[in-house]
Amino acid sequence: MKLLSFFILFQFVCVLHGLSQVSKSEPKFEVNEVDNSMFTSDKFWRGADGAASIDLENGKILWLFSDTFIDPKGSSKRRNAKMINNSIAIQEGNDLDQGKMSFYYKGKKRKPEAYFDLPGKNWFWTGHGTLVKDKLIVLLFEEKNTNTGIGFEAIAWYIAIIDNPLDDPRDWTIKYIKGSDTFGVILGSSAVLKDKDFMYAYGVTEPSSHEVYLLRFPIDEIIEGDISGLEWWNEQQWMKRVERSPIPSPLFFGQTEFSVHYQENLNQYIQIQTYGFGAASIGYRLADQPEGPWSEPVIFYKPQLESKEDFVYSANAHPEISNGDILVTYNVNTGNFKELITNERIYFPKIIRLKISK
Repeated sequence: MKLLSFFILFQFVCVLHGLSQVSKSEPKFEVNEVDNSMFTSDKFWRGADGAASIDLENGKILWLFSDTFIDPKGSSKRRNAKMINNSIAIQEGNDLDQGKMSFYYKGKKRKPEAYFDLPGKNWFWTGHGTLVKDKLIVLLFEEKNTNTGIGFEAIAWYIAIIDNPLDDPRDWTIKYIKGSDTFGVILGSSAVLKDKDFMYAYGVTEPSSHEVYLLRFPIDEIIEGDISGLEWWNEQQWMKRVERSPIPSPLFFGQTEFSVHYQENLNQYIQIQTYGFGAASIGYRLADQPEGPWSEPVIFYKPQLESKEDFVYSANAHPEISNGDILVTYNVNTGNFKELITNERIYFPKIIRLKISK
């Protein structure tokens, strides 16, 4: 489970590197809360964090979740649930109000298991991904337990390649490829973009400093599982990086999980994440290109929490579900485990709509 101490540590970094730079400008935006019953109505799937989305380009949307509660009895009660490290869902249609959501994980009902699995004691949390040339690419980050610090640590990244993403997810063929050494940067823990030639992935330095970098793969190579063409955006150009030093300048300091997408009505790229710790806020940056330069953050929403032990994290935008507005999910968790398993108003992704006008 993503422990409270992890987010306190990260958000402290954000205070140092992010909030001190928050723009004092007054952009025009409107935020409305949205019903999240698409996540709460399944009898077995009883909440998760993460919540990244990928357009499968066939009228369906893939949702990726990390730590997930599954109720084997189907009693719709989280207190009866078991936790697995990740799960997925398929949404039918691009309409938030009418789209049907079907959840998937491995194992049996009485003994659920993570959808993306890793042999041994380590586990996967989900990042983001994209569909390229009829293949689905999902980036995952490997976590391990530790006896020091916050109790766990991101140690590597993987690429999962699914050759048959239009089939039922229970029949997907998944090939796992362990990522190369990226010098502490967990590639793909957040946003993934593409154009006709390249797949781009943002990465964040772990476990605590959280500098953000942008890397890319040639599409014709990555769909075959070849990651040797990996390049870094560094000093205004793309280049190979084979040694730790010199260290490139980061794009900005960010959260482990955030989103980036091109917003047509702004004619810019928008990056969305949480800021602060505990009762955190949600903000955005803008840029003309994926590599930046990125604007200073603008805070646009502060979720209302029920308890001082609650905390906000993992804000992501979902351009696949949009009518000109920006759909954003975020997670609310708590440092009180008893409250977590009994209060089903939290730990389901919450939804807001953001409208920005210049």
